[in-house]
Amino acid sequence: MGAIDGRIGGIIGGYDIHVRVGSGKMEGRMGGQISGANIDLDYDFDEGYIRGRIGGIIFGKDLDMNLSRYGAYGRLGGFIDGNDINVNVAGDRVTGRCGGEVVGFDISLKINGDEVTGHLGGDFIGMDVDVIASDVEPVLIGVCVSIVYYYQTMHRNNSSSGGGNSN
Repeated sequence: MGAIDGRIGGIIGGYDIHVRVGSGKMEGRMGGQISGANIDLDYDFDEGYIRGRIGGIIFGKDLDMNLSRYGAYGRLGGFIDGNDINVNVAGDRVTGRCGGEVVGFDISLKINGDEVTGHLGGDFIGMDVDVIASDVEPVLIGVCVSIVYYYQTMHRNNSSSGGGNSN
């Protein structure tokens, strides 16, 4: 069984990620016990999908993506309040984009053994990634950290304005 453990962002404003990966399941938690969310995804490389839910029953988002060992593309959230995600793997690099050209963020990760470092966001706004991923396909690492960053960013933005999204 594999694992993704570490932190996205710094001490202030960042959040932890702990996910177990194996036998077609990705299960875990991002954030803390109070301000956090569950990760519950199923994947199958032969069938070519990764799908499931991040968050809770009420305040959560569904994920539905096409999957190969070299990339994944699909959607997190619904037609109105969701975003497209595109993740590509080339050697030790995982790159991609979540969202559109104007509103969204870039995915830029480097894998060195079990260590995964990089940045999610743009040149001026975003968060650094520092996680340990053992026995996990690079494409699954890219999908996992990008959906965590997206979900936490949207949740924080919506909760600060008094709103909330569900899908």
